[in-house]
Amino acid sequence: MIKSPWLPKPTLAALWCMLIALAIAIIWLANATAIDLMLADQQFDFAQHSFTQKHVFFYETVMHVYAKHLFTVVWIVLALLAWLPARLLGHRLAATTRYKLRWIVLLALFNAIIVSWLKHQMPHACPWDIVRYGGTAPWVPTFTSHPPLEAGHCFPAGHTTSGIWLAALSLLWLPQAPRKALLVAIAGLAIGLALGWAQQIRGAHFLSHTLTSLWLMCSWLLLVFTFSKSRI
Repeated sequence: MIKSPWLPKPTLAALWCMLIALAIAIIWLANATAIDLMLADQQFDFAQHSFTQKHVFFYETVMHVYAKHLFTVVWIVLALLAWLPARLLGHRLAATTRYKLRWIVLLALFNAIIVSWLKHQMPHACPWDIVRYGGTAPWVPTFTSHPPLEAGHCFPAGHTTSGIWLAALSLLWLPQAPRKALLVAIAGLAIGLALGWAQQIRGAHFLSHTLTSLWLMCSWLLLVFTFSKSRI
């Protein structure tokens, strides 16, 4: 098949500029403002000395456990559709669709592995682990030098990756329907943001942790748009 780009070069250039601008904005928000602490303060009850929503069923079980299982099942189904022998699928899926599904599945797996690896390397503490919220770790802005901590390994936000990979489904609408692809990408990012926000309400993450995870997913997608092709 003829190889064609996912997106035209001017669009790619604009997206790369946006990605760099977003990185600068996230770093600025985390280091030059108190938004991380302000949002965590709103969820923390200083009278009870606890994050009162930490064990609420909706946030702890539905948004954390059930959501993770649901999106894992979706990923497994897509992986089967992408790699099952063609004779088992008949003519239900075109070769180009299976090619795109493989990209989607691999992007989801790659993102999860990278975020997990970063979490194990980074000493950043979760809100509920820092002194301000009853823990023992000092608070340090996200993008500054952190001291070694026994508690930590909370950055970037891991649970967000459970659903944020759905943004990669935008590949199914490229290059033929870029507007639909954009909407799908935004929907996937919104799901990731919602999962991250649920964890913030519980005291598990700061906003900068979640935004960094969203930025990383956008980076992988943009790399695919730039250096891969939309046809086999």
